[in-house]
Amino acid sequence: MIVLMKRKIDLLKAMNTFIVVVDKGSFSAASRELNIVTSAVSRQVSDLEDHFVCQLLYRSTRAMSLTAEGKQYLEQFRNIVGSVERLENKSDDLNRVLSGHLTISAPSGSASLGFLKSVSAFMKLHPKVKISWLFVNRFVNMVQEGIDLSIRVGELPDSNFIARRYGSTQINFVASQQYINQHGNPKHPRELLKHHCLVDSSNRFPLRWRYQVEGKEYHAPIDSFAEANDGDIVAKLATEGLGIAYLPTFLTKQYLDNGTLIPILTEFEFEHIPVSLVYPAKLMINPLMKSLVGYLLDDLKVD
Repeated sequence: MIVLMKRKIDLLKAMNTFIVVVDKGSFSAASRELNIVTSAVSRQVSDLEDHFVCQLLYRSTRAMSLTAEGKQYLEQFRNIVGSVERLENKSDDLNRVLSGHLTISAPSGSASLGFLKSVSAFMKLHPKVKISWLFVNRFVNMVQEGIDLSIRVGELPDSNFIARRYGSTQINFVASQQYINQHGNPKHPRELLKHHCLVDSSNRFPLRWRYQVEGKEYHAPIDSFAEANDGDIVAKLATEGLGIAYLPTFLTKQYLDNGTLIPILTEFEFEHIPVSLVYPAKLMINPLMKSLVGYLLDDLKVD
């Protein structure tokens, strides 16, 4: 009887390498990020596949993609590596006085998502840490603007940055009762072209509003009746009865709660819109950055 022995590997290291390969989109890009040869990256991923007796990636000379099993394992690997990082951060914090300066960007009006409270608590624990906040209603170029950490709402484009899921929100179609009484209530997003739409011009695609039907994504073209580069201003315009707005819940909740705005087209909304922490991979060698990200993710779980 022949017994096949599994090759002994550094499982945590292999998991981390696999995550970097997926995030970077190729073995060569991962090798540059990890500062190891491409063959070593490939070996670690192959060892991981052998260890779990499955294929994690489809490989060809031109492309690479996750298998169904690879997608399942990827999420678990992220959780494992993230948990170990947070444990190390806690250990490090006991033996290190953290200090330094970080700049964080976030959408205007998004503090209710909880990160401002968590970062404030982190600063109380580490009084030598300085945080500069940049709340803006536009897409931030992190490299050019010197941003260390960005809180972003919505699906993220592929990039060379690391993105960690922080939470979720919703985006609502809203209007005032006054507007509905005067112009009617649209039954489908395709009807929005016939309505007065209030546009947040800071969005990357302000004249295409996303909606879903049975889980499939579509885009409704709209015309701008009035616009502003500030979502809170757009919400206030909607309360004045000027038109229909499409805004994240953290901007509409107070008006929905007091009845100033009412939800419409609710069956076409996405149930969850991701909120992510985005930062350059190289910053994770910064003890302050590692500790802050770990604290934010841990505090989220406690809440």
